[in-house]
Amino acid sequence: MPRIRGKTKKAEIMSLEEAVKKYMHDGIVVAWGGFTALNRNPVAFTWEVMRQGIKNIHTLDRHGSACTWMLNAVNAMSIYETDWMGWGEMAGKIDINLERQYKNGKLILEDYSHGAMAMRFLAGAIGAPFIPYYAPLGSDLYDPKYDALGRAGLRDGSNPRIAKKKFIPMEDPFFGDGMVNLLPAARPELAVIHVAQAGEKGTARWRGVSTLDRELVYACDKVVLTCEEIVPEADLRKSPDGNQIPYFTVDAIVEVPYGAYPSAVPFYYDYDAPFLRGMDKVQRDEEDLKKWLDEWVYGPANWKEFMIKVGAETLLNLKTDSITGYSVNMIRGKKPAPRMTVPISVSRSGY
Repeated sequence: MPRIRGKTKKAEIMSLEEAVKKYMHDGIVVAWGGFTALNRNPVAFTWEVMRQGIKNIHTLDRHGSACTWMLNAVNAMSIYETDWMGWGEMAGKIDINLERQYKNGKLILEDYSHGAMAMRFLAGAIGAPFIPYYAPLGSDLYDPKYDALGRAGLRDGSNPRIAKKKFIPMEDPFFGDGMVNLLPAARPELAVIHVAQAGEKGTARWRGVSTLDRELVYACDKVVLTCEEIVPEADLRKSPDGNQIPYFTVDAIVEVPYGAYPSAVPFYYDYDAPFLRGMDKVQRDEEDLKKWLDEWVYGPANWKEFMIKVGAETLLNLKTDSITGYSVNMIRGKKPAPRMTVPISVSRSGY
């Protein structure tokens, strides 16, 4: 039976606590927006998920992030379908929490390639049950003996979110171009995406990397947006070409300033590399990790108190400039980046 979209949604403005309580539950299949641990991760939402003790989460997304790192830190994920199991380029890349849970038999990992995962979400976004893709041919990722969900007996059709097969190879019936793999559509229950601005009806925009966020809102049944600020819907419609998410796909809006910290929101604040490296350090010792969780997750009374704990000086240093969208105060090597005195195009070309 094809999935038929119903009537236009009417987005609800909620608190962080209310949104997690209403839209998250044990066993949910969820996709997290943003790009790795560097760009627009919905961290505040994930932080609240941890605090509310939600478990057995099936994550189906493009790559690891600060969100998946945090979920693995408290053993909240049970299934992970992805194309990259790291989490942050500035933080050692390796998610040791994930490795620990996998080796202890507490996490099922289903691995796809980058392009294959993008195609799966594209199929979900356009309402197709599957999509053909050439790139997987010849890879062990598409060897039946490495089908993790199949080995676990979860492709029996009992869960409509899990495809009955990881892939199906077939001959191209139209042009005779040889073998092609059919990949199942991605159909998570919920997408959680952090954006720069959201209108009160749900229209949303950001600047910088989009990754698969625009596909997520169509592929997932429900969509929660966390945002830096809620702005007048009418203002966003003055320049509709700058909007990425249409209001009729959104179920809930949560205004949570710095809600992507320690990842970045371009033209608002940069990613906090020292904080990310601290997360990498504590994950290497379980006792250190427990202390970090007590201090940063369970200690603050709310997200505002979390950001107060981060400190004004750190936040001022992460503040971006209005031209490049990056901080000129953050140390990215041995010294801060230089301020731009000429347009980037001129600087690069010499003209």
